[in-house]
Amino acid sequence: MLIYLLIFLSGAAALVCEVSWSRQVGLVVGHTAQAAALVLAAFFTGMAVGQFIGGRIVSRVNPLLGYGLAELAVAWGGSLVPSLLASISESDVGDSAMSLLCFVVLLPATIPLGATFPFVVEHLSQRGGGRIALAYGLNTAGGLGGVVVATAFLLVVVGVVTSSYLAAGVSAACGLLACFMSFRVQAIAHLSAPLPQDDPPATFWVVAALSGFGTLGLEVLYMRLFALVFHNSTYTFGAVLAVFLAGLALGASLVAAVERRLAPRTLMAAGCATGAVAVAASVVVFVRLTGLDYFAAGDTFAGYLGGALGLVAAVVLPPASLLGMTLPAILAAKDVSRSVGRLVAVNTAGAVAGAIIVGFVLIPWLGLWATFAFHVTLFGVVGIALLLWDARRNTAFGIAVAVALGVVVVGSGPSQPPDNEEVVRRWESAYGWIDVTRSRGDGVRWVRQNLHYRHGSTASATREYRQGRLPLLLHPRPTDVAFLGLGTGLTAAPAVADRDVERAVVVELIPEVVEAARLLSDVNLGVVDHPKFETRTGDARHYLQRTDRRFDVVVADLFVPWESRAGYLYTVEFYETVRHRLKPGGHFCQWLALYQFSPEEFELVADSFASVFPNVTLWWGQLDGHFPVMAIIGSEQPLALSADRWEALPELPGIADTELSRFAELPSLYSGLWPLRSRRKLNTDEHPRLEFAAPISRGSNRCLSGPTLRAYFDNVLVTLPDVGVRFATHGGEDAIRRRAIQRLNLFGEVQK
Repeated sequence: MLIYLLIFLSGAAALVCEVSWSRQVGLVVGHTAQAAALVLAAFFTGMAVGQFIGGRIVSRVNPLLGYGLAELAVAWGGSLVPSLLASISESDVGDSAMSLLCFVVLLPATIPLGATFPFVVEHLSQRGGGRIALAYGLNTAGGLGGVVVATAFLLVVVGVVTSSYLAAGVSAACGLLACFMSFRVQAIAHLSAPLPQDDPPATFWVVAALSGFGTLGLEVLYMRLFALVFHNSTYTFGAVLAVFLAGLALGASLVAAVERRLAPRTLMAAGCATGAVAVAASVVVFVRLTGLDYFAAGDTFAGYLGGALGLVAAVVLPPASLLGMTLPAILAAKDVSRSVGRLVAVNTAGAVAGAIIVGFVLIPWLGLWATFAFHVTLFGVVGIALLLWDARRNTAFGIAVAVALGVVVVGSGPSQPPDNEEVVRRWESAYGWIDVTRSRGDGVRWVRQNLHYRHGSTASATREYRQGRLPLLLHPRPTDVAFLGLGTGLTAAPAVADRDVERAVVVELIPEVVEAARLLSDVNLGVVDHPKFETRTGDARHYLQRTDRRFDVVVADLFVPWESRAGYLYTVEFYETVRHRLKPGGHFCQWLALYQFSPEEFELVADSFASVFPNVTLWWGQLDGHFPVMAIIGSEQPLALSADRWEALPELPGIADTELSRFAELPSLYSGLWPLRSRRKLNTDEHPRLEFAAPISRGSNRCLSGPTLRAYFDNVLVTLPDVGVRFATHGGEDAIRRRAIQRLNLFGEVQK
């Protein structure tokens, strides 16, 4: 039937909108965990309200016409979202008010979106009562398709905002087609008075709410679980979400296949009871398959992503499919069609509560493994209660034993992989595990996130100090400075020792990283609590957009380009924001770990930089053939350097940085001026190319390290103009010698 195609397309358009809106809202209020929760809450709250309203009025109108009008309202509301969010971003209101406005802006689109499903159910019931569970499954499968298409194609090729307009167009097409169908279909049943119908049993309402709470809470948990072993790009997050949606769609399909043979409460009991055991088993399977080691598979990105999908499917698909039977089983019960809207609304309201409470209350309070155990208990208790209601005492007893065993095994999950590090302290944060670890051998300390991503260590103190000291020394008198990203605090530490720096601010996304940096105060000079420093938590880009302060120097720490949303710290719009926050004569320094960029991505960033800053120079932070680090520095005018400021600076305690020990050595770190090229692709908010290209390059081993770096150094970097900086004691005649020394340090041989 054509209505099923409309249901599928409606689900796809809805998820494309959600993905696009989450990025647009993040640009307004900051790409934080709270911003993601805001979009989720607005999306599902609007859905719940719409489902309730649709359920109340569904019997009073032609349901197919009601569905069509609701889809047209979705298209209208969705088409307004980008312009309204842009207006909010330019308004002069506080952050709380801005978040509330973003929440409200999404409601005109999400409320009618929620109303669509009750109208569909009413139409199907009038046409022979069939396949409500199938409709629910197709809608979920459409959502899966929307996530895949948005991640793989739309966001980069079509554009972030344009994707939401495209989705609105799909909703409009569905609405127009449904309205046309409503005038052709001979639907008489809706004109007559509805047959009297009792409300579903109270058990159905309770199970619907708990199912929503536990299912979306479990989605949050699996996202957090796989963050322990994946490199957490948009693709890997999309893989977890896609498999989870596939499981829910499969569960609905199973109900549609057997609903005529099994009672709804039997299906509900089977889904919850076996789902609880499957959740416990999934954690055990995850630990056994991964060993909590960093996941690696294949020699190409396609091989990596295929292996990742296989791992996610093995862990997530069984519990998601079993638990995905619960709500469709309720909807498949007899005489509930008039209550479908309210039942789904209750389920959706539970989902909102589950996602927020699990992410911001239970995980920080109980920890990851204990929160999994909580969900095993929740679904187990519901399943056992339903089995007892169905007089299946022996089965209930067996499930109770299995659930109890699962709670014990899952609740005592491993805290870290076996290695030679000990955890000094761990925080359970909205961004995953934040650890301060110490090597058992040499006492090196690390700040670590989710086991494998390191924010820095005391072993790399020289390089991290240089990341702060070099950009400060390139300014004649930096009185006001800003550091974007804290990490260990070592990069910001040179501002403590710099007598010219009077005020400094450091902006860190993760509050727990600030606490971790306090444990390294003996090496970072107590930067977090130093009187000249202000420490802010939140999105660094959002801070620069909202502050009135202007700075002599802004330093952006190393950000992993494939991390989801990190690409927005490399866009043209971000660079324009930073440029507006600089004082006359100021400059912006962004550090790049070249071994995380392919040549094309490095040039994408450099070209985007050069489209904003008239003078763009490149500096080496770490001359290493395998782990090279480079600074890209933008200013209005060529940098003018003098030995006077150099000689007045004290040495940092315990650090011997030979390249920065004397002014005469400084040119050895200079690489050249990046040219402004007329024909180029840029990384923009609308087309965040870097975020989607970087994981592909990394998975295909095409980043600037080893032979790839050697070729790029010889073919590109040595050809850069030796201008952009005026050295008081250095002439251009030394450029060949300087680059020969750089090549020696990078690759161990002098260029001939």
